[in-house]
Amino acid sequence: MRRRALLVAAGSISFAGCVTDLTGSTTDEESDPGDESDGGERTTVEPPTLAEQGRPTTICEESIKPDGIRALVEPAFGSPREFPEDPDGYQPLADEQTVIGIEAAGEARAYPLTILNVHEIVNDALGGPMIVTYCPICRSGMVADRWVDGEVATFDVSGLLWRAPGINAAASEKDDRVFSDREEGVGNNGNLVMYDSVTGSYWSQMLAQAICGPMAEERLSVRSASTATWREWRADHPDTVVLLPPPASTIVNPPV
Repeated sequence: MRRRALLVAAGSISFAGCVTDLTGSTTDEESDPGDESDGGERTTVEPPTLAEQGRPTTICEESIKPDGIRALVEPAFGSPREFPEDPDGYQPLADEQTVIGIEAAGEARAYPLTILNVHEIVNDALGGPMIVTYCPICRSGMVADRWVDGEVATFDVSGLLWRAPGINAAASEKDDRVFSDREEGVGNNGNLVMYDSVTGSYWSQMLAQAICGPMAEERLSVRSASTATWREWRADHPDTVVLLPPPASTIVNPPV
């Protein structure tokens, strides 16, 4: 299934995004190669961490925004006819709307962007625990296993934004760790920062990589997925089920 540009009408999707703006330094600083002491010895300067290479560099000092966007857990699926005709707070499922499609374990599932625009993360299990994610600001999708430090984690939206280093973002798209619903590809703007329930680490959705915390710079195992219009996905997968919006699917409880 080839990737396609978003085909919904302009203004028909509410770009929920994340709830904070990028802050911090916008000037790149050169690393000091080292200083020589009076004894002629050269001191080693540690390379910058991933967090320090992106923006804001202070991301690890930022706190979770508990009143922000909430991910989905225990998602419910049904046949297309079970999708509500007029879901409260969500758009009806129309032929030209875009879905993220996944095939695994002999099953096809469709995740409408009209739901992912609102919740950004779906904690699911298909052929094993996984997350389906979408950042409306960057127009970036990412699907991965949700094992963290040997345990099944629940991921939620931190309410923070972080712009990945350009070279890392380009490599992530080149290696198909992240994909987009538009022909121009992923936009490297303020990207969704996720956090996991096992270690509390902050993760870059675009990089599928931990920015900081106990899992800093570790990567999630990425899965394959595709984008298509609902009409195309349904035609190619006549037995597909589709993600149903809340209250059928459950929203993650906010952090205490």
